[in-house]
Amino acid sequence: MPNWFDQLDLAAQAQNHPAHRIVAGDGMLLVTERGARIMACTLPNVQDNLFFHHPTMLDPKHAANPFGGDRLWIAPEVGWYWPSLELAREDAGKHAATPPQIDPGEYSTDSASPVHVQLSTRLNLTDVRDGKKIELAVSRQVRAVDPPTGLPASLKYASFAITNILLLRGGDDGAIACAWDILQVPPVGTLICPTTTDPKSANEPTSYYEPFGDRHVQRDDRAVRFLIDSERKIKMGLRAEYTTGRMAYYRQLDAGQSTLILRIFAPQPGEPYPDIPIDADDKQRTGGDSLQAYNNSDGGPSGFGEMEYHDPAVIVGHGPASRHGSSVTHILAGPDDDIRAFGQTLLGVPITPIH
Repeated sequence: MPNWFDQLDLAAQAQNHPAHRIVAGDGMLLVTERGARIMACTLPNVQDNLFFHHPTMLDPKHAANPFGGDRLWIAPEVGWYWPSLELAREDAGKHAATPPQIDPGEYSTDSASPVHVQLSTRLNLTDVRDGKKIELAVSRQVRAVDPPTGLPASLKYASFAITNILLLRGGDDGAIACAWDILQVPPVGTLICPTTTDPKSANEPTSYYEPFGDRHVQRDDRAVRFLIDSERKIKMGLRAEYTTGRMAYYRQLDAGQSTLILRIFAPQPGEPYPDIPIDADDKQRTGGDSLQAYNNSDGGPSGFGEMEYHDPAVIVGHGPASRHGSSVTHILAGPDDDIRAFGQTLLGVPITPIH
Protein backbone atom coordinates (compact mmCIF):
# COMPACT_ATOMS: atom_id res chain seq x y z
CA MET A 1 0.00 0.00 0.00
CA PRO A 2 1.18 3.57 -0.63
CA ASN A 3 2.35 5.49 2.41
CA TRP A 4 -0.54 7.97 2.35
CA PHE A 5 -3.09 5.10 2.42
CA ASP A 6 -1.50 3.57 5.52
CA GLN A 7 -1.34 7.00 7.16
CA LEU A 8 -5.07 7.59 6.58
CA ASP A 9 -5.81 4.16 8.03
CA LEU A 10 -3.69 4.72 11.13
CA ALA A 11 -5.06 8.24 11.69
CA ALA A 12 -8.63 6.93 11.55
CA GLN A 13 -7.92 4.09 13.97
CA ALA A 14 -6.20 6.48 16.38
CA GLN A 15 -9.70 7.87 17.08
CA ASN A 16 -10.76 4.45 18.43
CA HIS A 17 -12.92 3.77 15.41
CA PRO A 18 -12.25 0.87 13.02
CA ALA A 19 -11.10 1.48 9.47
CA HIS A 20 -11.98 -1.26 7.00
CA ARG A 21 -9.94 -2.20 3.93
CA ILE A 22 -11.97 -3.58 1.02
CA VAL A 23 -10.29 -5.36 -1.87
CA ALA A 24 -12.00 -4.10 -5.04
CA GLY A 25 -10.55 -5.53 -8.23
CA ASP A 26 -7.01 -4.23 -8.77
CA GLY A 27 -7.48 -1.60 -6.06
CA MET A 28 -8.36 -1.12 -2.44
CA LEU A 29 -10.86 1.07 -0.59
CA LEU A 30 -10.54 2.47 2.92
CA VAL A 31 -13.87 2.80 4.73
CA THR A 32 -13.84 4.62 8.06
CA GLU A 33 -16.43 3.93 10.72
CA ARG A 34 -16.08 7.59 11.71
CA GLY A 35 -18.46 9.32 9.32
CA ALA A 36 -19.13 6.08 7.41
CA ARG A 37 -16.89 7.41 4.64
CA ILE A 38 -15.13 5.68 1.78
CA MET A 39 -12.11 7.82 2.50
CA ALA A 40 -9.73 6.50 -0.12
CA CYS A 41 -9.26 4.45 -3.26
CA THR A 42 -5.87 3.32 -4.52
CA LEU A 43 -4.97 1.69 -7.85
CA PRO A 44 -1.65 0.40 -9.20
CA ASN A 45 0.40 2.99 -11.10
CA VAL A 46 -1.62 5.91 -9.67
CA GLN A 47 0.45 7.72 -7.09
CA ASP A 48 -2.28 9.55 -5.17
CA ASN A 49 -5.76 8.97 -3.81
CA LEU A 50 -8.37 8.62 -6.58
CA PHE A 51 -10.69 10.45 -4.17
CA PHE A 52 -10.03 13.75 -2.43
CA HIS A 53 -8.91 13.73 1.19
CA HIS A 54 -7.97 16.86 3.08
CA PRO A 55 -4.24 16.89 3.98
CA THR A 56 -5.10 17.18 7.67
CA MET A 57 -6.69 13.72 7.56
CA LEU A 58 -3.20 12.22 7.65
CA ASP A 59 -2.82 13.60 11.18
CA PRO A 60 -4.49 11.57 13.97
CA LYS A 61 -5.34 14.81 15.79
CA HIS A 62 -7.69 15.85 12.96
CA ALA A 63 -9.10 12.50 11.86
CA ALA A 64 -11.99 12.85 14.34
CA ASN A 65 -13.57 15.31 11.87
CA PRO A 66 -13.45 13.47 8.55
CA PHE A 67 -13.06 15.56 5.42
CA GLY A 68 -13.01 13.83 2.06
CA GLY A 69 -13.97 10.64 0.30
CA ASP A 70 -17.50 9.42 -0.34
CA ARG A 71 -19.99 10.33 2.38
CA LEU A 72 -23.68 9.93 3.12
CA TRP A 73 -25.47 13.12 4.06
CA ILE A 74 -29.18 13.70 4.53
CA ALA A 75 -31.09 16.14 2.31
CA PRO A 76 -32.64 18.66 1.96
CA GLU A 77 -29.70 20.96 2.54
CA VAL A 78 -32.08 23.87 3.19
CA GLY A 79 -33.62 21.88 6.04
CA TRP A 80 -30.64 21.02 8.20
CA TYR A 81 -27.39 22.77 7.33
CA TRP A 82 -27.99 26.33 8.54
CA PRO A 83 -29.46 27.66 11.80
CA SER A 84 -32.20 29.30 9.72
CA LEU A 85 -33.15 29.85 6.11
CA GLU A 86 -32.77 33.60 6.64
CA LEU A 87 -29.13 33.21 7.68
CA ALA A 88 -28.48 30.86 4.76
CA ARG A 89 -29.70 33.54 2.36
CA GLU A 90 -27.70 36.23 4.11
CA ASP A 91 -24.35 34.39 3.80
CA ALA A 92 -24.44 30.66 3.07
CA GLY A 93 -20.74 30.08 3.66
CA LYS A 94 -20.50 32.06 6.87
CA HIS A 95 -23.50 30.46 8.56
CA ALA A 96 -23.17 26.84 7.33
CA ALA A 97 -23.47 24.38 10.24
CA THR A 98 -23.52 20.65 9.53
CA PRO A 99 -25.49 18.79 12.22
CA PRO A 100 -23.03 16.44 13.99
CA GLN A 101 -25.64 13.66 13.98
CA ILE A 102 -25.36 13.70 10.16
CA ASP A 103 -21.60 14.11 9.93
CA PRO A 104 -19.69 12.46 11.45
CA GLY A 105 -22.67 10.74 13.06
CA GLU A 106 -22.44 7.86 15.52
CA TYR A 107 -21.96 4.93 13.16
CA SER A 108 -21.23 1.40 14.28
CA THR A 109 -20.02 -1.56 12.22
CA ASP A 110 -22.71 -4.21 11.72
CA SER A 111 -20.62 -6.58 9.60
CA ALA A 112 -17.35 -6.55 7.68
CA SER A 113 -15.20 -8.79 5.48
CA PRO A 114 -12.35 -8.26 3.00
CA VAL A 115 -14.93 -7.36 0.32
CA HIS A 116 -17.69 -5.53 2.22
CA VAL A 117 -18.67 -3.44 5.22
CA GLN A 118 -22.05 -2.42 6.60
CA LEU A 119 -22.49 0.48 9.03
CA SER A 120 -25.54 1.96 10.73
CA THR A 121 -26.71 4.82 12.92
CA ARG A 122 -29.83 6.54 14.27
CA LEU A 123 -30.48 10.27 14.04
CA ASN A 124 -33.06 12.92 14.90
CA LEU A 125 -33.35 16.11 12.86
CA THR A 126 -35.45 19.27 12.96
CA ASP A 127 -36.18 21.16 9.74
CA VAL A 128 -35.24 24.82 10.25
CA ARG A 129 -37.93 25.92 7.78
CA ASP A 130 -40.96 24.71 9.74
CA GLY A 131 -39.67 23.05 12.94
CA LYS A 132 -40.84 19.60 11.88
CA LYS A 133 -38.93 16.70 13.39
CA ILE A 134 -37.94 13.43 11.76
CA GLU A 135 -36.36 10.28 13.26
CA LEU A 136 -34.37 7.97 11.00
CA ALA A 137 -32.48 4.69 11.13
CA VAL A 138 -29.70 4.78 8.56
CA SER A 139 -27.76 1.87 7.05
CA ARG A 140 -24.86 2.08 4.60
CA GLN A 141 -23.22 -0.87 2.86
CA VAL A 142 -20.12 -0.82 0.63
CA ARG A 143 -19.13 -3.99 -1.25
CA ALA A 144 -16.82 -4.96 -4.08
CA VAL A 145 -18.42 -5.91 -7.41
CA ASP A 146 -17.22 -7.23 -10.78
CA PRO A 147 -15.62 -4.95 -13.37
CA PRO A 148 -17.62 -3.72 -16.36
CA THR A 149 -17.89 -6.24 -19.20
CA GLY A 150 -15.24 -5.88 -21.88
CA LEU A 151 -12.71 -4.06 -19.71
CA PRO A 152 -9.47 -3.71 -21.75
CA ALA A 153 -6.41 -5.45 -20.31
CA SER A 154 -4.57 -2.11 -20.36
CA LEU A 155 -6.86 -0.61 -17.69
CA LYS A 156 -6.71 -1.15 -13.94
CA TYR A 157 -10.01 -1.02 -12.06
CA ALA A 158 -11.72 -0.81 -8.69
CA SER A 159 -15.47 -1.47 -8.72
CA PHE A 160 -17.89 -1.27 -5.82
CA ALA A 161 -21.56 -0.87 -4.95
CA ILE A 162 -23.13 1.36 -2.31
CA THR A 163 -26.53 0.75 -0.73
CA ASN A 164 -27.95 3.53 1.45
CA ILE A 165 -31.12 2.77 3.43
CA LEU A 166 -33.31 5.27 5.29
CA LEU A 167 -36.01 3.91 7.60
CA LEU A 168 -38.55 6.21 9.24
CA ARG A 169 -38.78 5.79 13.02
CA GLY A 170 -41.08 8.72 13.72
CA GLY A 171 -41.61 12.42 13.29
CA ASP A 172 -44.11 15.11 12.44
CA ASP A 173 -46.55 14.69 9.56
CA GLY A 174 -44.98 15.91 6.32
CA ALA A 175 -41.38 15.94 7.57
CA ILE A 176 -39.13 14.92 4.67
CA ALA A 177 -35.61 13.53 4.18
CA CYS A 178 -33.58 11.62 1.61
CA ALA A 179 -30.18 9.98 1.22
CA TRP A 180 -27.62 12.28 -0.41
CA ASP A 181 -24.44 10.55 -1.58
CA ILE A 182 -21.45 12.85 -2.15
CA LEU A 183 -18.10 11.77 -3.63
CA GLN A 184 -15.33 14.35 -3.28
CA VAL A 185 -12.74 14.29 -6.06
CA PRO A 186 -9.42 16.09 -6.65
CA PRO A 187 -9.02 18.71 -9.38
CA VAL A 188 -8.46 19.23 -12.24
CA GLY A 189 -10.98 17.30 -14.31
CA THR A 190 -14.35 17.27 -16.06
CA LEU A 191 -17.55 15.70 -14.75
CA ILE A 192 -19.62 14.48 -17.70
CA CYS A 193 -23.36 14.06 -17.11
CA PRO A 194 -25.36 12.55 -20.01
CA THR A 195 -28.88 13.93 -20.37
CA THR A 196 -32.11 12.43 -21.66
CA THR A 197 -32.86 15.47 -23.80
CA ASP A 198 -31.26 18.69 -24.96
CA PRO A 199 -30.81 20.76 -21.76
CA LYS A 200 -30.65 23.96 -23.80
CA SER A 201 -34.25 23.58 -24.89
CA ALA A 202 -35.81 21.41 -22.19
CA ASN A 203 -34.02 21.92 -18.91
CA GLU A 204 -31.41 24.41 -17.83
CA PRO A 205 -29.33 22.94 -14.99
CA THR A 206 -30.23 24.39 -11.62
CA SER A 207 -27.75 26.93 -10.24
CA TYR A 208 -27.43 26.80 -6.44
CA TYR A 209 -24.87 29.50 -5.71
CA GLU A 210 -22.90 31.83 -7.97
CA PRO A 211 -23.68 32.07 -11.70
CA PHE A 212 -22.02 29.36 -13.79
CA GLY A 213 -20.08 31.75 -16.01
CA ASP A 214 -19.02 30.91 -19.56
CA ARG A 215 -16.50 28.13 -18.91
CA HIS A 216 -17.38 25.85 -16.00
CA VAL A 217 -20.73 24.48 -17.21
CA GLN A 218 -21.08 23.53 -20.87
CA ARG A 219 -24.10 21.93 -22.50
CA ASP A 220 -24.84 20.20 -25.77
CA ASP A 221 -27.69 17.99 -26.97
CA ARG A 222 -26.26 14.89 -25.20
CA ALA A 223 -24.66 15.98 -21.94
CA VAL A 224 -23.80 18.66 -19.42
CA ARG A 225 -20.07 18.98 -18.70
CA PHE A 226 -18.90 20.49 -15.43
CA LEU A 227 -15.33 21.69 -14.84
CA ILE A 228 -13.82 20.87 -11.45
CA ASP A 229 -10.81 23.12 -10.89
CA SER A 230 -11.44 24.56 -7.38
CA GLU A 231 -11.32 28.10 -8.71
CA ARG A 232 -14.99 29.12 -8.72
CA LYS A 233 -17.71 28.24 -6.21
CA ILE A 234 -20.59 26.80 -8.20
CA LYS A 235 -23.12 24.02 -7.79
CA MET A 236 -25.46 22.65 -10.43
CA GLY A 237 -28.28 20.15 -10.43
CA LEU A 238 -30.37 18.06 -12.85
CA ARG A 239 -33.85 16.75 -12.18
CA ALA A 240 -34.47 12.99 -12.27
CA GLU A 241 -36.20 13.13 -15.66
CA TYR A 242 -33.20 14.79 -17.33
CA THR A 243 -30.33 12.56 -16.15
CA THR A 244 -29.64 9.10 -17.56
CA GLY A 245 -28.44 7.96 -14.14
CA ARG A 246 -24.77 7.98 -15.18
CA MET A 247 -21.98 10.46 -14.60
CA ALA A 248 -18.22 10.20 -14.97
CA TYR A 249 -15.29 12.24 -13.69
CA TYR A 250 -12.42 12.30 -16.19
CA ARG A 251 -8.96 13.45 -15.12
CA GLN A 252 -5.77 13.47 -17.17
CA LEU A 253 -2.52 12.53 -15.42
CA ASP A 254 1.09 12.66 -16.61
CA ALA A 255 2.71 10.55 -19.33
CA GLY A 256 -0.47 9.97 -21.32
CA GLN A 257 -2.37 8.36 -18.42
CA SER A 258 -5.89 9.17 -17.23
CA THR A 259 -8.46 8.15 -14.66
CA LEU A 260 -12.24 7.84 -14.90
CA ILE A 261 -14.73 7.52 -12.03
CA LEU A 262 -18.02 6.28 -13.48
CA ARG A 263 -21.04 6.27 -11.18
CA ILE A 264 -24.35 4.58 -12.07
CA PHE A 265 -27.41 5.38 -9.96
CA ALA A 266 -31.20 5.17 -10.33
CA PRO A 267 -33.11 8.43 -10.92
CA GLN A 268 -36.86 7.94 -10.52
CA PRO A 269 -38.93 10.66 -12.22
CA GLY A 270 -42.17 11.31 -10.37
CA GLU A 271 -40.79 10.39 -6.95
CA PRO A 272 -40.14 13.16 -4.37
CA TYR A 273 -36.70 14.82 -4.41
CA PRO A 274 -36.43 17.51 -1.72
CA ASP A 275 -33.06 19.21 -2.37
CA ILE A 276 -33.59 22.75 -3.66
CA PRO A 277 -31.61 26.02 -3.70
CA ILE A 278 -31.73 28.34 -0.69
CA ASP A 279 -33.61 30.96 -2.72
CA ALA A 280 -36.43 28.58 -3.69
CA ASP A 281 -39.99 29.11 -2.50
CA ASP A 282 -40.17 28.70 1.28
CA LYS A 283 -43.07 26.24 0.96
CA GLN A 284 -41.45 24.00 -1.66
CA ARG A 285 -40.68 20.52 -0.35
CA THR A 286 -40.26 18.39 -3.50
CA GLY A 287 -39.43 18.96 -7.16
CA GLY A 288 -35.68 19.13 -6.50
CA ASP A 289 -32.72 17.59 -8.27
CA SER A 290 -31.48 13.99 -8.47
CA LEU A 291 -27.94 14.67 -9.79
CA GLN A 292 -25.72 17.46 -8.49
CA ALA A 293 -22.14 18.67 -8.97
CA TYR A 294 -20.07 21.08 -6.89
CA ASN A 295 -16.83 22.98 -7.50
CA ASN A 296 -15.34 24.71 -4.48
CA SER A 297 -13.08 27.75 -4.60
CA ASP A 298 -10.36 26.97 -2.05
CA GLY A 299 -7.65 26.00 -4.52
CA GLY A 300 -4.30 24.50 -3.53
CA PRO A 301 -4.09 21.23 -1.56
CA SER A 302 -7.54 21.76 -0.05
CA GLY A 303 -9.23 22.17 -3.42
CA PHE A 304 -11.88 19.63 -4.45
CA GLY A 305 -15.09 19.06 -6.35
CA GLU A 306 -18.06 16.74 -5.85
CA MET A 307 -20.18 14.32 -7.84
CA GLU A 308 -23.50 13.81 -6.04
CA TYR A 309 -26.77 11.95 -6.37
CA HIS A 310 -29.99 11.73 -4.33
CA ASP A 311 -32.41 8.90 -3.69
CA PRO A 312 -36.16 9.62 -3.43
CA ALA A 313 -37.37 10.86 -0.07
CA VAL A 314 -39.22 9.39 2.86
CA ILE A 315 -42.07 11.62 4.08
CA VAL A 316 -43.66 11.11 7.48
CA GLY A 317 -47.27 10.03 6.98
CA HIS A 318 -47.00 9.89 3.18
CA GLY A 319 -45.62 7.09 1.02
CA PRO A 320 -43.14 4.35 1.96
CA ALA A 321 -41.54 4.30 5.39
CA SER A 322 -38.17 3.21 3.97
CA ARG A 323 -36.05 3.88 0.91
CA HIS A 324 -33.30 1.63 -0.45
CA GLY A 325 -30.97 3.39 -2.89
CA SER A 326 -28.08 1.69 -4.68
CA SER A 327 -25.32 2.78 -7.01
CA VAL A 328 -22.34 1.15 -8.71
CA THR A 329 -19.00 2.90 -9.19
CA HIS A 330 -16.29 1.80 -11.62
CA ILE A 331 -12.90 3.49 -11.20
CA LEU A 332 -10.52 3.06 -14.12
CA ALA A 333 -6.91 4.06 -14.69
CA GLY A 334 -4.61 3.61 -17.66
CA PRO A 335 -3.65 4.96 -21.10
CA ASP A 336 -5.68 8.01 -22.03
CA ASP A 337 -6.84 6.68 -25.42
CA ASP A 338 -8.16 3.49 -23.83
CA ILE A 339 -9.85 5.38 -20.98
CA ARG A 340 -11.66 7.62 -23.46
CA ALA A 341 -12.71 4.82 -25.80
CA PHE A 342 -13.95 2.42 -23.12
CA GLY A 343 -15.40 5.25 -21.05
CA GLN A 344 -17.57 6.30 -23.96
CA THR A 345 -19.02 2.80 -24.28
CA LEU A 346 -19.99 2.89 -20.59
CA LEU A 347 -21.21 6.48 -20.42
CA GLY A 348 -22.88 6.71 -23.84
CA VAL A 349 -21.31 10.05 -24.74
CA PRO A 350 -17.74 11.12 -25.69
CA ILE A 351 -15.21 11.61 -22.90
CA THR A 352 -14.41 15.22 -23.77
CA PRO A 353 -12.77 17.53 -21.21
CA ILE A 354 -13.34 21.22 -20.65
CA HIS A 355 -10.06 23.05 -21.22
